[in-house]
Formats: sequence, structure tokens, C-alpha cells
Amino acid sequence: MIIKCYNENHPYLLFIDLEFFSSKQNGENHNHLVQFTGLLFQWIDDETYQLMRSCNEYVTDKVCYPFIEYTSITNSFLTENGVPLPDMIASIEEDFLRDIPLDEVLVISHGLKNDRLIMLENGLNLSNVNGQPIDGYCTFENARKILGRKEELTLADIAQECGYYLHQAHNAYNDAWAEVAVYTYLKKREEQEKQ
Repeated sequence: MIIKCYNENHPYLLFIDLEFFSSKQNGENHNHLVQFTGLLFQWIDDETYQLMRSCNEYVTDKVCYPFIEYTSITNSFLTENGVPLPDMIASIEEDFLRDIPLDEVLVISHGLKNDRLIMLENGLNLSNVNGQPIDGYCTFENARKILGRKEELTLADIAQECGYYLHQAHNAYNDAWAEVAVYTYLKKREEQEKQ
């Protein structure tokens, strides 16, 4: 897949989405990462990127009814398809992101600050490398500014606005592809406003 991103020059674009649930442990809230999806695009030409790698990993964990209802991810599915959290992190770092200089990556998410915090809490650092922050782009925050509104800013809302039907929202894989559509749409809108 090839995408056009106006006024973008990072060597790599990393679209991420997560599914997680919260629980109390020793009186403190803990966020359990259940699904991680990453879509890694590489710059190939002027403002043009091509899909280089993709990753869709699940953690073997027991989830509760509200999580199942929200995501359609069941305990039996996680038992059959999940891996222990340390194995997921190793797969992401050693396979999916192997040989990728993180200081050349733009991490894109709909709720970037929260996603980075959840990843850090679960042992995956996409916030900084060697003490320097990794560039990021929050489609939620940028949509609010670019589209000039405070409502109808869900990923599904903006995806629909740009012509992308988000089937089975709240599955990280589907949401990550919607982020690709939303990001390219926002970059185009931003470019149109400058003209």
C-alpha cells in the first residue's frame, strides 16, 4: 500500500493502536495491554510512503465482560492466539521494529499520550530513545485543531468524514487502518488551509 502525506518528511511513519483494560493491583490502577497493532510505512518519494511491515499481537490474559463487549475479543480467542506479554514486547522490538532507528520515526495514534503511557506501563517504550523524545502525532488533538471543532472527533467520526468505513471499531487492527485514512486526510486538510 502506498499513501501520500502532505508536508511530511520523516523516514518512517508508525501508526499504532492498542486495546487494554484497567484493574486495581495493590490499591493502584494498572493498565493491561491486550492487543497491539502497528503499521510501519517507509518514505519512498516526495511525500509518498509505502507499507513496510505490519504487526498485530495479542496477550494471553483474562478479560472481563465489559472488555469483551467493547472489543469483541474473548478469553477463548486470547487463549488460542495470544502470547505472554514479554513475548509480545520482544516480538515488537526484535522483529517488527528491528533495524528501525526510532529517532527517524513519527508515531501516530488517536490518543497518542494515553497510548504511550499504557505502552510504557507494559514495558514498550515508543516515547523516547537515548533520552530524546520520539516524534509523535495525535490524530485526535490535530483533528480538533484542523477541523476546528470540539465534537464528532472519535476515530470512527473522522474516518467516515474522509470516506473510510471503520468496520468493528475498537479492534486495534481495524482502528490502525482507520488512523492511516484519518492522518492522510488531516494532512491534506492542513495543506488546503495553507493555500
